[in-house]
Amino acid sequence: MGQAGSGLWGVLTDDPAQAEMLRQSWPGPLQSFSWSEPPARFPGDGVLLDLCHPSRWSDVPTICHKLRQNRAGALAVLGLVHQGIPVSQLTCADQHLTAVLPIDQVPQWLARQSLDSLLRMEQQLAPQRFQGRRELTLDGKGMFFTYTPRLFSLFEELPVAARHDVTVLLTGETGTGKTTLARLIHQMSPRAAAPFVHVACGGLAKELIDSELFGHVRGAFTGADRNKIGKFQLADGGTILLDEIEVLGPAQQAKLLRVLETGEFEPVGSNNTIRANVRIIAASNVDLEAAIQRGEFRADLYFRLKQLVFHLPPLVQRPRDIVPLAQWIIEEAAQEMQTPIRLVEPKVFDVLRTHRWPGNIRELRNEMRRLVMFCRDGVIRAGSLSPTLACQEILAPAAVETANLSAQLAQTEREKIEQMLRQHNFNRTATAKALGISRVTLYNKIRKYNIRLTGRSERPSAETDP
Repeated sequence: MGQAGSGLWGVLTDDPAQAEMLRQSWPGPLQSFSWSEPPARFPGDGVLLDLCHPSRWSDVPTICHKLRQNRAGALAVLGLVHQGIPVSQLTCADQHLTAVLPIDQVPQWLARQSLDSLLRMEQQLAPQRFQGRRELTLDGKGMFFTYTPRLFSLFEELPVAARHDVTVLLTGETGTGKTTLARLIHQMSPRAAAPFVHVACGGLAKELIDSELFGHVRGAFTGADRNKIGKFQLADGGTILLDEIEVLGPAQQAKLLRVLETGEFEPVGSNNTIRANVRIIAASNVDLEAAIQRGEFRADLYFRLKQLVFHLPPLVQRPRDIVPLAQWIIEEAAQEMQTPIRLVEPKVFDVLRTHRWPGNIRELRNEMRRLVMFCRDGVIRAGSLSPTLACQEILAPAAVETANLSAQLAQTEREKIEQMLRQHNFNRTATAKALGISRVTLYNKIRKYNIRLTGRSERPSAETDP
């Protein structure tokens, strides 16, 4: 392959004037092709796709796959647009194109070093392309989906787990989708027709948690002027989600442990025992094992809760999901607010992919809904981003590559370890040998990436492999 910027590039367009403009300003040889007769195989460094006409977007997956197949090296495919990317094609652009930018910016922006960075970016993306999509539905809508391979096993295991009446522990940072996942478990379970009760434990006053969960009788405490039914009784026959389970105090943890083991509890101030017929899903955004070490959480409760554990990684570790999620949220918000949205500026696209998203999907949702709310002409522009994102430097591809490199390498390493573990039937000694690392190093990486060991305790241990 020739060096980027000095090797051959191609342009796929039906506009001769556009092709000539690009040819005159391009820093190297540029060969033009028609959309009706695309090259069967292109030997150059990269291809420009003229996507200024909306009808061409439907051909992108086929064209990109055709151009890249049977290639020994990377092929950068750059999408060229006039104003922006059609909302309905954001995912297509993210999955198939190396980068997207307005066609009138090409000569000024694409210097030789930028072409180099495009090829380096393509080399990083190439092994991860076309991994497919996994989706679970909620109320008939596609509410939980991913393009991230490390989450594929979760999507396969969740329907099986939902069918069995076992306790589930959901872990992950705030805003990663634990509540949505809990609703999915409920709706796919035999209890779907019964209530789903969400208890945000972190939002309750500590002195009222007992009353909220288990109810109370009149006169149980000052202000208890009538009997109250608790959340466990309200969820009878259904599912209760105990969110932020870590805030429960020692006495409340003991009562919850009893419910898990016997299904029994007493309302505050009462001696009458009530049996709970509920499925319990617990969620936490903290390290419960660390909380056990600090004496803040009961070990017996933790191990009783974690019959099944599903971990949701932060959005920054799911880079392939950011733009598809943004597209879905924009379309949902546009319909809800009756605000037609046609295009999204490529600069917005770049910011979404490079922002760290400390608030995860919740932050992304708020940002996208804000953009739709303030859009007046059907085009979402970078200037409408919230101050937090607007002040962020919009990075050129070389900087984008650097910003995402650590996350990409970590994700690739995790996926390789998971692949080798499966190949060796989760035998850690054999896996470590195959990876060329020590068993201690493998153990540390399993903990670092929170890798689930199928058929074993979720917590990696020093036990001897079979």
